[in-house]
Amino acid sequence: MASDGSLPEEQFLCSICLDMFSDPVSTPCGHNYCKTCITGYWDSSGQIQCPICKQSFGSRPQLQVNTGFRDMVKHLKSMRVKAEGEILVRPGEVPCDICVGPKLKAQKTCLVCLASYCEGHLEPHLRVASFKKHKLTEPVPNLEDRVCTKHDKMLELFCQPDQVCICFMCLKDDHVGHKAVPLEQAHREKAAQLQSATSGMKIMEEAKSSTVKEVKDSIQQRRVKSDSDISSINAFFALLVASLKCRQSELIGVIQEKQKEAETEAERRVAQLEQELAELRRRRSKMEQLLQTEDNLHLLQNWPSLHLPTHTEDLFSPAPQQLPDSSPQIYAGIVKKAVERMGKAITNEMELLLHEVRLSDSCEVPKTEDATEEPMMAVAFIQDLSKPEDKLAMIQQCHTVNVKLNVFTVSTGLALSEDGKRLGFHQDTWVYPADLTYNSEQPPFVLATEGYSSGKFYYEVQVHGVGNFWVGVVNPTVSNKGCWILALYTTSWECYSVFDTSRSETLFLRQKPERVGVFVDYENKEVSFYDMDAKTLIYSFTGCNFTDASILRSFLSSMAGGFLNSRQKLFPAFSIFGAANGSELVITHVAETP
Repeated sequence: MASDGSLPEEQFLCSICLDMFSDPVSTPCGHNYCKTCITGYWDSSGQIQCPICKQSFGSRPQLQVNTGFRDMVKHLKSMRVKAEGEILVRPGEVPCDICVGPKLKAQKTCLVCLASYCEGHLEPHLRVASFKKHKLTEPVPNLEDRVCTKHDKMLELFCQPDQVCICFMCLKDDHVGHKAVPLEQAHREKAAQLQSATSGMKIMEEAKSSTVKEVKDSIQQRRVKSDSDISSINAFFALLVASLKCRQSELIGVIQEKQKEAETEAERRVAQLEQELAELRRRRSKMEQLLQTEDNLHLLQNWPSLHLPTHTEDLFSPAPQQLPDSSPQIYAGIVKKAVERMGKAITNEMELLLHEVRLSDSCEVPKTEDATEEPMMAVAFIQDLSKPEDKLAMIQQCHTVNVKLNVFTVSTGLALSEDGKRLGFHQDTWVYPADLTYNSEQPPFVLATEGYSSGKFYYEVQVHGVGNFWVGVVNPTVSNKGCWILALYTTSWECYSVFDTSRSETLFLRQKPERVGVFVDYENKEVSFYDMDAKTLIYSFTGCNFTDASILRSFLSSMAGGFLNSRQKLFPAFSIFGAANGSELVITHVAETP
């Protein structure tokens, strides 16, 4: 900063204290110092000379105050005090374009002069009448961005078609005929649009924030519920394992008890045999003693006491029967078969349970007061909550079997395709049972090659276009031909019915099924028929008797150890009759659409 705009501030600094002069005096050589600084220098150094040019003086000269220079220093100090009261520009702020040296913070920007002014340099715009007409705004950085690069004029208009800021000259050049509005009006319109958009975005933010909170709360609740379910499941399976271990201990106890009984019986027989053996030894010893004597009278007198049997009788009692084998290996075989059956049943139930859990979205299992209820109750709850279509899909995926018809069960008049999947009155390429003749005692069914005596199984058959048919399952070993059948009879009108060995029932269906699904649950004694196009249940037989007591009794009489296999096989069964040539029943794949 300069005192009068021409002298630098360094000219008013004392070379000894390096501060602005205080009572400046001049030496004979013409250099200026603070009066106290030069006298102190001379007192401390002992030499009377100029500190700058080193000119020596014979005696201490008489120092005179330079009044003109002093006045200039006072003026400069007053200017510094005034400048210190103003605000120096900081990084990021708009500086004054007029300040020379330290830049002060601009207070206003003149859009006419295209310059920014600090408080001191702004004074003419506030005082001079011609400057008062200039348009002042808040300090604006980068004024060059507000000037039209083509016409060197301020950008004061907004072209609405082109959505750009222009100057007045642009309306006569590149934007002729365009609608333009002042920047202030365009600013208000755009600000209103931004305000509206901001309000909408704020509403969306609040909605999404609420959704995020709900999802997080749901995840937390689901985590808590999942942990609770896992604890309950662990308790269910622990109870099942404990029950199995209890039954295992009971089974082992029974085997050990039978072993003890066998050992007791064996010990009794051994004691009896040892007693008989001692008697035999005693009698043999007596006989040997008599044989050694030569006294004829003595031998003859003791002969009656020997009680010898005649030659036609056995000399001794018959050897005892062999003791029954009480080795645990007998029971191990029985237990192995039973465990294998239980393992298959448990595996089927677990597959069903896993599939149900995978299909379920978030099944709410009813709460129970006792967490140690039977594990199968949880499965029952899930089954009760399952949707019918989900249950049917689960049956299709878990229990579908590959059904192939047995040519040796085909009666005369019917024919079977080579792959065993089609039954009807058909062409030359089909297989006819030429070596069989129709037997009136034979059930009028064509049976599958494989039967099932446990678990669950499912198959589908296409009945579209068949006038009369029977579809279901049959146990050919049961008296009175045990069967569970869905039938269609076509006379003057179509009649659907279901029948088994003891009853029949007419059905009234809303639509004619084209593909029928047959599901058998052997353990629960159920046979169900489904309309696969409508995904609905047609009919279910419950409490089915898949076995025949008379057959079981015949098996009981011939049982020789091990478990009696009371399960008899159910065979998928079909029949077609009274139909025109070309009609056929088709066993389809589950994923196949007829």
